[in-house]
Amino acid sequence: MKKTPDAVRLFQVTDSHCYASDDSRLTWTDMPIYPNLSLMAMLAHLGARSDGYQALMLTGDLAQEETPETYQRVNALLNQFPLPVYAIPGNHDIPQMMHENLNGNVQLADHVVLGNWHLLLLDTHSDGKPDGRLTDAQFERFESKLASIPDDHFAAVFMHHHPVPIDSEWMDVMGLQQKNYFWQLVEHFPQVKVVFNGHIHQEFNGQHAYATGRSVAVHGTPATCVQMKPVRKNIEFDHTLPAWRDIALLTDGSVETTVHYLSFIVHDHAIDSI
Repeated sequence: MKKTPDAVRLFQVTDSHCYASDDSRLTWTDMPIYPNLSLMAMLAHLGARSDGYQALMLTGDLAQEETPETYQRVNALLNQFPLPVYAIPGNHDIPQMMHENLNGNVQLADHVVLGNWHLLLLDTHSDGKPDGRLTDAQFERFESKLASIPDDHFAAVFMHHHPVPIDSEWMDVMGLQQKNYFWQLVEHFPQVKVVFNGHIHQEFNGQHAYATGRSVAVHGTPATCVQMKPVRKNIEFDHTLPAWRDIALLTDGSVETTVHYLSFIVHDHAIDSI
């Protein structure tokens, strides 16, 4: 992506599904996925290209093995990254465990201001459920944050679960459950320009359109581990190339974003080369 002066530039990484041990293999696919190694390769790649970027956005499912040791290992890896890391939980995470074991360079913030852009991070985790939900208290806090944003500033929302259908029958039942209320609330705040989500293990670029003609872009980002085939009735695995999203939030409220993939597959034999 062409670098734009004064833009807020971010990396988005999502769905690492890590374990306490770096040599653990992802158990729910026959594909040879070693999640910790994939995340390590991604962080090394992005860290070497971080000049001019402000932050790494980590949008959920940090852990597949939800133990303190997993979060401690992830925390150790992220604290070697040269930029601030802002993390939110996914359905595979345990939020309290994240708060207890992520620290230093890693922050579980809900409102970050960079230039004239406000990054609003929503925790859509719901205990014991694969879909996404926000409580009444969370919606009230979100509305309060939106109301605090000046009229001449802009907002980008980050969440784990997708807030619009992606035409994948098996995945769409696991999206944000209060989509209608979310978009009704956002309608009152024209500062919101874009939503970024994880969860779907595939690239998605869409929007929510209002009757007034206004639209809010919605971008889903593939995982650092296994990817899923889009537009499917049932789950189908696609490939294992780790992905990230490059984001540029421009001073005029426009957004430029592109998904990229590492050009190699990370297997267990690659551990010594990372």
